[in-house]
Amino acid sequence: MKKKLDAKSKIKKSAIKLFNENDSLSITTNHIAKEAGISPGNLYYHYKNKEEIILDIYMELSSNFVGLNSFEKMLLNENFFEAMDDMFNQYAKLFYEYRFLLRDAAVLIAFDPKLKEVFAKNQEIRIKQIEGLLNYLISEGILKNLSRTSLNKRAKLHWFITAYWQTFTSTTQEVNLESFHEAKEVFFEFMIYPNLTEKGKELLRQIN
Repeated sequence: MKKKLDAKSKIKKSAIKLFNENDSLSITTNHIAKEAGISPGNLYYHYKNKEEIILDIYMELSSNFVGLNSFEKMLLNENFFEAMDDMFNQYAKLFYEYRFLLRDAAVLIAFDPKLKEVFAKNQEIRIKQIEGLLNYLISEGILKNLSRTSLNKRAKLHWFITAYWQTFTSTTQEVNLESFHEAKEVFFEFMIYPNLTEKGKELLRQIN
């Protein structure tokens, strides 16, 4: 059993490397097997096709994201924005490790209905969590009041910047750590600051 787990880890690690460094659509299972130093037959023992590998990698990313406990940490910190700034830095490191998934998300989910289903469910969860955070900020007098409709749209836009900024970036340059930090700057400058109350602005000044 241990040998199988080690082989799967090697396959995923090799696949992530190749997908990150190349156009993910151009990489085949033969390329992955060669990078992993195993035969194509050995790879197919663990995964039926490339789509299964990508789905497993996506599930790994999702598990690591949940493991950050970011929403809980932001709610428990005395200065919400201090925790948010730290979380965005952690997001950048995590997402950069799996950057092909953010860069090629639209294409990958178009080719794999299973990945699309899982991605859509996770996206719905994240948007609801963001709505919860916005409600919290409003209740604490940190964020200006928003209508229910505006709150939902803003939560979707928050998620859009977090999840799809790298797709936009990849049209003109390589996705890198700087592009993830740029997404954080856009988020704070255009999505957070203009909607802060005086109390919120003071909290934000404390971390700058």
